[in-house]
Amino acid sequence: MSNFKYHYNPKTCQYERARWDVKEILWYVAGLVTLGLLFCGAMIFAHDSFIETETERILRAENQVLEKHKPVLEEQLTTVEATLVSLKEDDKALYTKVFNSDLPQSETSASTLTKEKILLADAAGFKDMMEILKSKSEALQKTSAKSNAFFGNTTHITKDQFDIMGSIPSTQPVANTQLDLLVSGFGERINPFHKGNYKHPGVDFAAARGTEVSVTANGKVITVSRTTLQAGYGNYIDVDHGHGFVTRYAHLEEIKVQRGQNVSKGTVIGTVGSSGGSTAPHLHYEVIREGEPVDPARYLMEGLSSEQHMKLLKLSSKQNQSLD
Repeated sequence: MSNFKYHYNPKTCQYERARWDVKEILWYVAGLVTLGLLFCGAMIFAHDSFIETETERILRAENQVLEKHKPVLEEQLTTVEATLVSLKEDDKALYTKVFNSDLPQSETSASTLTKEKILLADAAGFKDMMEILKSKSEALQKTSAKSNAFFGNTTHITKDQFDIMGSIPSTQPVANTQLDLLVSGFGERINPFHKGNYKHPGVDFAAARGTEVSVTANGKVITVSRTTLQAGYGNYIDVDHGHGFVTRYAHLEEIKVQRGQNVSKGTVIGTVGSSGGSTAPHLHYEVIREGEPVDPARYLMEGLSSEQHMKLLKLSSKQNQSLD
């Protein structure tokens, strides 16, 4: 049956075929476009839902492999965590044995790659974490193997080895909890008298006259020098700690030990003064190893966290004028 419409023309007395107006044409075209879009959408949906591309097949297979590896990874992570705990305990035991004090709490943030984060990651994130973890895990396994052997030997220190560690001058000679008393460090400094550069053989702690000065390691007093000359070290003490370590405490006001006396770490041996060539009350402290002055600040780590020790080293490295 024809879909064409006809109307009667009274002028010609005939039925004539009706012409479409613009509105009807627009509706007709809109209908065709709508049907076309619906058809295309249905085809795309069917393709995505029921037809798997080569790339999707590869990704699906890869995801299945990664899912199978998760239990294996979880077991490896548990082993790594146990290793880290063991190393931490060994480190704490060694620090306590050497320094006779508790290991300072670390203020560093924990690793962001926690076991829960790794195992709950999606496939893409899991793959990236696997690559990172692989390299870190291999490095940790090598380190732990060496460290376990080291700690196995070190935590059973012989008497001779313990004596060597006891000879290291590791404490500060004056109370300096705020780390602000160290005012001039080791090395090239400005001389306070002739204002020229010279090699400062120790570090200067600015402190009030009469402040107690403590020996920084076990040892024997080998030098006690008293003088009224306004030059040189003034009143000073040398302590031999054995194994090549000697410490010097200069510009003292009062000396409380005698030559030949054995002293233990922390023993008060004198008080801060300004004797000899000094511009203000302070303690000039030196560490001499095998006959050569070395930077004392590098040894002053007992009772300090790594951050505090770094702060002390930074203060010591400032290029300024010494007090002697």
